[in-house]
Amino acid sequence: MKVGHVLFLVTVAVAITAATAGAGGTATTHPFAVTSSLDGKSVLPLRIHWIARPQVVPSKVKNVDFLIDGRLGWVEHKSPYVYASDGNWLVTSFLSPGTHTFAVRVVATDGTKSIDTVRARVVASPAPPARLAGSWQRTVTADDVRKATSGQPPPPGLWKIAIRSAGWFMTDPQGGGGTFDVAYLAATRLQMRPTIEKPPFPNSSNGGFCDDTDPLWTWAVFVSSDGKTMSLDPTGHDRCGDRAAILQGTWSRIG
Repeated sequence: MKVGHVLFLVTVAVAITAATAGAGGTATTHPFAVTSSLDGKSVLPLRIHWIARPQVVPSKVKNVDFLIDGRLGWVEHKSPYVYASDGNWLVTSFLSPGTHTFAVRVVATDGTKSIDTVRARVVASPAPPARLAGSWQRTVTADDVRKATSGQPPPPGLWKIAIRSAGWFMTDPQGGGGTFDVAYLAATRLQMRPTIEKPPFPNSSNGGFCDDTDPLWTWAVFVSSDGKTMSLDPTGHDRCGDRAAILQGTWSRIG
C-alpha cells in the first residue's frame, strides 16, 4: 500500500472518531482509579468509617455506590463520599461472622465506571450487658415531645426498644422502626451513636432521630435491682433533641 493511501486512511479514521464523539457517542477512555478506607484490611472492626476516594475531580462524578455482598447499601452524590452519611460508620453488627465483600463503584458523568473491592472478615458482634439485654417500653408524652429539635417531631405514644447484639432496635407508636448503634463505655455509661445503615438502599425504616447524622453523646443508664426498670439520661444537654424526647426517662421491661 502506498504511503499516500495510508495517510488518507488515518485521516479518515480520525475524522470519523471526532464526528462520533461530537454526536454524543462514547469515546474510549481509561477508567480512573478509586480507593477506599477499607483497602488493605483483611478483618474489619465493628465500627469503621468507609470512605471512597475516586481519583477524579468531583464535578466528573455522577454517583458513588457502596455495595455489601453485591447488594446496594448506600449512594453518595457529593464529596466526601462516605457510607451511611457524613459522620456515620459502617457498623458490621448486621452481618454474619465470616468473609464478606465490600465494594465502592464510582460512576462518572460520562458513564465510565471504576470499582474497588475488598474481601474482609467480620467478627461476631458482642452481646449487650445482660442487665440491659431484652425488650423495653416507655410512653412518650406531649411534654417529652417538646424537647424535639427536628423538623418532624416524634409522635407521642408507646415506644419500644429491643436491645441486642445487632444494636438497639426501636419501634415507634405507628409500627415503624430502625436500629441505632450504642457503645457500652462502662457499667452505667453509654455512648449513643447514629443509625446502623445496611442494604437494601434506600432503607426507609432506618431513619435517625435527628435531621442530620445523629451525633455521639454520652448517656447514663441505671437498671433497678429487680431488673424491671431502666432509666436513661443524657450527660448534659444532648443537642439531638428528638433522641432526648424519646429515650430520656424510665423504661419498663417487657416480659
